[in-house]
Amino acid sequence: MQKCIKFAALALMATMMTLPAKAADKVIFSLNWVPYGLHYGVFAAEAQGYYRDANIDIDIQRGYGSGDTVKRVATGAATVGMADMASIIIGRGNGLAVKQIAVVLDRSADAIFYVKGIGIEKPEGLAGKSLGAAVGETPLNLFPVFAGNAGLDPSKVKVVNVTPPAKFPTLVSKKVDAIVAMLTEEPAIQSAAQKAGVGIGKFVYSDYGVDYYSIGLIAGDDMLKSRSDLVKRFVGATMRGYRWAIQNPEAAADAFSKRFPESSRDLTLAQWKVTMQHMLTDQAKANGVGFMDRGKMEKTLDLIKKYQQGKADIKVEDVYSPNYLEKIDLSAK
Repeated sequence: MQKCIKFAALALMATMMTLPAKAADKVIFSLNWVPYGLHYGVFAAEAQGYYRDANIDIDIQRGYGSGDTVKRVATGAATVGMADMASIIIGRGNGLAVKQIAVVLDRSADAIFYVKGIGIEKPEGLAGKSLGAAVGETPLNLFPVFAGNAGLDPSKVKVVNVTPPAKFPTLVSKKVDAIVAMLTEEPAIQSAAQKAGVGIGKFVYSDYGVDYYSIGLIAGDDMLKSRSDLVKRFVGATMRGYRWAIQNPEAAADAFSKRFPESSRDLTLAQWKVTMQHMLTDQAKANGVGFMDRGKMEKTLDLIKKYQQGKADIKVEDVYSPNYLEKIDLSAK
C-alpha cells in the first residue's frame, strides 16, 4: 500500500514537472514621456525582476504626454500607464474611463522657470513678460491659480505657444522670458542654461498653495473590473521598484544607465533626487509609497474641474481607486 502511494506521488510529481509553466501576462506600460529620472522606479522594477516575479511580461513604452497616455489606456492600446491627475480628470469628462491607482508625485512639481536679470525676482515681475508653454499642459492650465495666490494678474502675462522639445532652448536663448515646466525637469533646464551662460530662477507652485495629486499609475475601468489581480500585481511590482530606487539611488542610476547608455547618469540621477523630494511626503512615510488620501484627491478634483473646465458631475470615485495598492513600507526591503 505504501509503495503504491509512493509510486502515485512520484507519478504526480513527474506529471507536474512536465506541465508547461503558466505563461506570463503581457502588459504594455505607457509612460507619460520619454524615460528620464522620474521613471527610475519603473526600470528598477524591471531590472530587479519584480515584474517577472509577479508573472508579468512587461513592455515599457515611451509616452507622448499624459493626455495621450490616458487615451491609449482608455482605448486599450496600452494595458496600464503613467499620467497626471489633471489629464485623467479631463479625460473622464470627455468619456475616457481611466482611474489613478497609485500616486508617484505625492506633492505637485509644477513650476515656472525664468531668466534672471530681467526683473522677475518675484512673481509680480512676470507682468508684461512672455511665458512659453505647450497647449493644454497642466502647469499652464493652473497658472491662473498660481498667479492669483502670488498676487499676479495672469492677464498681464503673454503666453507663447512652444512645443515641449523646444521649451528649454527657447528659454535659454531668451526668446521667451519664462516657461512652465515640472521640477523634475530642472536639472536639464539648468544644464542647458549653464551651457548658454544664462542664469535661471524658479517659482514653485506648491510654495503658493497649489498642491495637488500629480503623476501616478493609471488603468482603465474595464481593466480594473476584468483583470483586478493583474492590476494589483503590476502596481505592487512597480511601487516596489520605486521603493528600491529610493533606498538605492546610486544603484538605480547604474541600472537606468545600463538600460539607456545614451543618457547622462549625472543628469538622470539629479532628476531622480528631485522626484524623491516629491515622493517622500509625510503621507508616504506613514502609509507607504503610492498612497492616495481621499481628502487630497477631492481637493485635486475640485481644483482641476474649476480651472480646466471639467464636467461638474465627475465624482472622486470616477478618477481614482485605492483598492489595487498594498502598503509599500519605506522601511522594508
